[in-house]
Amino acid sequence: MNNCKKGILLSFSLWLSFNGYAQKKVWVTDANKILNFCFQYTHVFPSGDFANRFENFNGIGAGVMLKTKHNVLLGFDGNYYFGSRLKPNNILSNLTNANGTISNGSGYPATLSMGMRGFSVLGKGGYVFPLSHKNRNSGIMILLGGGLVMHKINLSTTRNDIASLTEDKKAGYDRYSSGWAANQFIGYIHQSKNKAINFYVGVDLMQAFTYNRRKFNYDEMAYDLGLHRDYYLGLRFGWIIPRYINTKNNDDEFIFN
Repeated sequence: MNNCKKGILLSFSLWLSFNGYAQKKVWVTDANKILNFCFQYTHVFPSGDFANRFENFNGIGAGVMLKTKHNVLLGFDGNYYFGSRLKPNNILSNLTNANGTISNGSGYPATLSMGMRGFSVLGKGGYVFPLSHKNRNSGIMILLGGGLVMHKINLSTTRNDIASLTEDKKAGYDRYSSGWAANQFIGYIHQSKNKAINFYVGVDLMQAFTYNRRKFNYDEMAYDLGLHRDYYLGLRFGWIIPRYINTKNNDDEFIFN
């Protein structure tokens, strides 16, 4: 009988030891409150009325985003847009001579370049949906926002010696437009636990409702007073410099499963 009891106790002890060894230790962490300084690049595909004026273009920007311990996001950013391809590209055709060039004040072909320039300032709010309990600062990021946008056709002359394109006359061709915009972003944000690798990548959408502030286009000899619906579809990558706020070393804990 005693030998039987000893066998049962030995078996139970072995089972406890094996079960404890087989358990997996998992690192669980709370989300942190982080002030993120963001620097981003966007490649934009225009659509709507926007596509009648510009080809694909680029954007660079910077912003600040506060992420709370509950993964709520609040912030703003500014973006500078630029490109070299216009649609149509013959808006200065009424200024060309028989040779198809524009003459400067000395009668020689002038050096002239055209491109797209723009800017946006947007306030944003959103949420991070963590994909793992091991790092609740990373996951699917969704942002909604709105703000001001502007864009124009940039006309640049080397010596400003084209009589038909003084600064005042350029305004008749540049389509300077501005208005309000709604903005959405969906993508993935990664903030590593060692704070070294922090980035986001995703799709940025913007719907701008703008007016031509010049009101009259010289090349068309017509007024442009209507509302323009300018849509942006951008592929965005951003790098983050984080500053952790009130972060405690004991926020992390272990569980066994």
